[in-house]
Amino acid sequence: MRAALLIIMVMFFAGLALDIANLAAVLTTFVLLDRAISSLLRGHQPERGAS
Repeated sequence: MRAALLIIMVMFFAGLALDIANLAAVLTTFVLLDRAISSLLRGHQPERGAS
């Protein structure tokens, strides 16, 4: 009984760790894309303001 409970807990926490890692990867990708897009927009803004 204890072994089954231990296996279930290990599987649960392993799945939880994978979910957290997946969420962190998605957030990191979003932040990097946001910085790239905002820097591109900021690079084109002075041209619009000058014209």
